[in-house]
Amino acid sequence: MRRKFRDQWKQFLSWLTREEHREKARVLRAEINRAFTEHPEDTGETYWQHLWFTSCMSARFLFTTIVIMLHGIFPFLLTKTASSQIDRVYKIIQQRIPKSRREAMDADYHV
Repeated sequence: MRRKFRDQWKQFLSWLTREEHREKARVLRAEINRAFTEHPEDTGETYWQHLWFTSCMSARFLFTTIVIMLHGIFPFLLTKTASSQIDRVYKIIQQRIPKSRREAMDADYHV
């Protein structure tokens, strides 16, 4: 059983190391790398910086969601917290986007 597995493994490695397969692997690696870095680079960040920013924004959205739910249940609580959080998120996003998109957002945003 082990010998059969070893022979199959060697056969697989032999197939894998052919030049045509190496080239396909290089192309695939480049495509995967592009998929993970193209958008973060467009925003002027590395992948990890972009991940950190989006994680922080997700936490802020989660907090805001909880505040809105609490306010819905108890209307006398947190009367301005949710709107101030939404305004803060808008300002953060507004600073990060290109001016052309920002102008379109401003036309649609009404407080």
